[in-house]
Amino acid sequence: MFILTLATSLVTLGQGNPMDSLGHVIATTSSDTIKAEAIMELAWKKMYEDSPQAKKLVFDGLAVMDQIDNLRVKGYGYTVAGVVYWVASSYDTATMYLEEAIKVYEQKGDERGLSAVYNNLSLIAQNQSKYPEALTYAMHSLELARKLENPSMLASATFTVGNIHYFLKDNEKALETFLEALYLFETHELSSNFHKLLLNIGSTYHNLQQLDSAKNFYARSLTQANAVNDYKTIAITTTNLGNLAMDASEYGKAVTYYKQAQNIYQEKFTNDFDHSLLLHSLAKAYSKLDNPLMAESYGKQSLALAEKVQDKQRTAAAHQILSDIYEQKGSFQQALFHFKSGTALKDSIFNLEKSAQLAEIETKYETALKDQQISEQQLTIVENKKNLQRSFFALVIAGLVLIAVLAIMILLRSRNKKEQKLLLQQKELEVKEAYIHAALESQESERKRFAQDLHDGFGQLISALRLNISRLQGNFDELETRVAVVDKSEGILQEMHQEIRNIAFNLMPATLIQFGLKEGLREFAQRMNQSEQINIEISVFGLDNRLEELQEISLYRVIQEWVNNAIKYANPQKISIQLTRHENELSLIIEDDGKGFDPSILKNATGNGWRNIQSRLQRIGAQWEVDSQAERTGTSFIIDIPSVEIKKQQQMTIPR
Repeated sequence: MFILTLATSLVTLGQGNPMDSLGHVIATTSSDTIKAEAIMELAWKKMYEDSPQAKKLVFDGLAVMDQIDNLRVKGYGYTVAGVVYWVASSYDTATMYLEEAIKVYEQKGDERGLSAVYNNLSLIAQNQSKYPEALTYAMHSLELARKLENPSMLASATFTVGNIHYFLKDNEKALETFLEALYLFETHELSSNFHKLLLNIGSTYHNLQQLDSAKNFYARSLTQANAVNDYKTIAITTTNLGNLAMDASEYGKAVTYYKQAQNIYQEKFTNDFDHSLLLHSLAKAYSKLDNPLMAESYGKQSLALAEKVQDKQRTAAAHQILSDIYEQKGSFQQALFHFKSGTALKDSIFNLEKSAQLAEIETKYETALKDQQISEQQLTIVENKKNLQRSFFALVIAGLVLIAVLAIMILLRSRNKKEQKLLLQQKELEVKEAYIHAALESQESERKRFAQDLHDGFGQLISALRLNISRLQGNFDELETRVAVVDKSEGILQEMHQEIRNIAFNLMPATLIQFGLKEGLREFAQRMNQSEQINIEISVFGLDNRLEELQEISLYRVIQEWVNNAIKYANPQKISIQLTRHENELSLIIEDDGKGFDPSILKNATGNGWRNIQSRLQRIGAQWEVDSQAERTGTSFIIDIPSVEIKKQQQMTIPR
């Protein structure tokens, strides 16, 4: 069997900020929510290249996460922790964290998160040769992905099912499933784990002895893995190229490939499961090169790692290669010991397979038993029919009565449904009327404010300009006097121009329309900061392209309304606005250091501000939550937009 790579799944992982940006966020943010998420994302990025540092980051992130009550961040954090410990071959710890993630996602009702966690649990079970358990998890993940109609999750789950067929040595079924996953990756332009899928297709072709196809997919995988610096996949692909050389009896060339992979495991990252396979291949190559000392050394190292990760197949294979090596050296007692040890492990694996066969036979027996019971029930029904015919008239009467009762029940039920439907429609109309009323009041308020601004601002300026110009009608013979009047008139005109710009900005900022949400927010913050009464900070990550106009205007007005209310009621000194674009999701977090409040008062709010915010967020399909308490300082307003659209003229696909 050739080495296979397993593709991890993670929910809500963005395109990723550079590590220095994440470090800056961790060091400067005052929000535990943002800090916990940034620490976990940094751990994810470091898990292959520096596993100890990744585990330390997980420990720090979990400590921060304990201080907050945010289900989205907790689910994300536990998932990252599980994957980091899986990469480090700490399977029990990984499983524990992923099971915690399941609890959080079930509480949150997040089926996308559950699909990702089930997929990762399947991968851990595969590493432990628990294939029935792995298949159960994978099918859970696949079922949820199909329900969600999410191409990325569906491709990942299909990929995982293919791995299980591969490990069960059903290469034809594995190849069929992998190619199905490949179609999903290429059709939807998915990039995450694409190089790993190419590697696994190459390994399957290798098992089927279609060596040209295997070499082709290995080469494609190596190119993609180098592009994203995935050292794990590079190491595995290089190992498999060494296996191709072994098949061609080019043992020296094989050792060269194996040494390259060995350097990656020693210098870049640690993975005992894959490393054990590489050491086994090195032992076999040196055995073929008649170098029993090197072969024995690598065989022992392979056995030690296989026993460490508790993989029976790897351990049995290591015993077998050591048995062959000791036989080659003439150490028959040691050869016999390892032969017996390997055989015992193979027998235990066989017994597991035999137990599975017995379970299948038992299922067939239970099915046959149920069929027999159904047949007996059918005979009983026939006999009952004969008895029923003897009292036909009584049954007809009873049937008519039953039909009448059923008809009445159906009518009552239908009437009840209609009443409930009418009540629901009435409530919907009341809600719509409330939103329309709020919108009309908001428009009317905006018109009054606009009229007031025109009257107060322009009325005085026009009066001043009229008086100033009337002076020119007098008998001013001196040129200096007329020049002074003109200069003063020009100053008044400049004030009028500035007043027009301010009114236009309040109506619809030109920067928002011309340059998008990011620049519009920065101009908004700059204007607010000029008062020197408040400090507004804007942080934008991953939003390189513009959103649809409705999304940009709605988010801008929501931010504007929330900030104005915060300044009015909470008296903050600092407000932080962070926009982060993930795969097809946009996260907005507004935090202030002002007075907290009880969020439940928003449900009964009589003002138009909160109703306007809700109306705008509902129009763009957003979800939101307010994190604040009356007895503490600071408020967080968190908004998630599940589906983010890019303007067509600027659309750029960023696959995940």
